[in-house]
Amino acid sequence: MEFEERKLHTVIASEQYLVRLGVKTLLNVIGIESELHEVGTFDELEYFLQKDENMDYLILSEDILQKQRKVDCLEYVKNSFGLSTTVLIGKQQFSSCVCDHFISYSCSRKEVVDKLQQFFYAPKANEQQEEDSLTLSDRERDVLKAVALGFSNKEIADQLFISINTVITHRKNITSKLGIKTISGLTVYALMHHIIKAEEAM
Repeated sequence: MEFEERKLHTVIASEQYLVRLGVKTLLNVIGIESELHEVGTFDELEYFLQKDENMDYLILSEDILQKQRKVDCLEYVKNSFGLSTTVLIGKQQFSSCVCDHFISYSCSRKEVVDKLQQFFYAPKANEQQEEDSLTLSDRERDVLKAVALGFSNKEIADQLFISINTVITHRKNITSKLGIKTISGLTVYALMHHIIKAEEAM
């Protein structure tokens, strides 16, 4: 059974081409399957926010904010888009910054990857309550681990001594509980919840 692939829409906003390229590369590394849009000025971002209603995530570098009006610019973004799905990248998180997510230019590669995974996959407060009430069973965790490690339904069935239909049922339940439909998304979830280790996913 193939899982449905849902394309996200992510905007990467930075004046610097190398920043945009680096972000795109890291998103590919952590398995974010998204339709990517790049903007290089705040005016372009403003235009994009006004015309595009399908944007899921915004990755915003502070270099694109007007130097004297950073707080005003962020307030505009908040009102236009909602900062629960926005991450700010910058030198340091300045006072009155209304972003929930922040990545410093000085972060290590591992820190950046961890923060991006949290940004894309961590549930919001109301989703966390739902997740807590939909905890995976031990058998579902076993199936999720095998899926994240790249095993087919038949291989999983053989490993766990269950039928292929039972594997498919477990996968449907996992998808329903977690709200994650892509294998790459399930892999990141398994990594973040210590169901698999990073070296196993390589």
